[in-house]
Amino acid sequence: MKGSGFAAIAALVLLAGGTALAQAPAGVEVTMLGRSTQTATGQPVAALPSPYEVVFARGVLPAGGVLPMHRHPWPRYAFVESGRIRVRYEAAGIEREFGPGEAIIEAVDQWHEGVAVGSEPVRILVIDHVPPGRSNVVSR
Repeated sequence: MKGSGFAAIAALVLLAGGTALAQAPAGVEVTMLGRSTQTATGQPVAALPSPYEVVFARGVLPAGGVLPMHRHPWPRYAFVESGRIRVRYEAAGIEREFGPGEAIIEAVDQWHEGVAVGSEPVRILVIDHVPPGRSNVVSR
């Protein structure tokens, strides 16, 4: 991602962080999309020790598509742009469904699988915090 684009995104994220919302420059609109101290399965959110790399990606899962059982060893944050996805968290014994406009703090190091429900593909923006050069997906 180019430096200026990243800086603009980082500025908007910082503006959405709380009291800074009141200090947004004229013409800038910031909408809080989510805020939590827990993952989707109730784990406390924890930061990865430095150094780490921030990875931005977009995933598209076709209608009816399946994400096989996998886990994320490090923090993963997601935002559902369109479609609906049902996620089954094996160890937690829960299923959650996420749709457009929902933010997700993924479970860390817990096996889960997903399926696109409905008639449209699922488009998800993903942000990972990983040790430099590492992948945040481990397949079973």
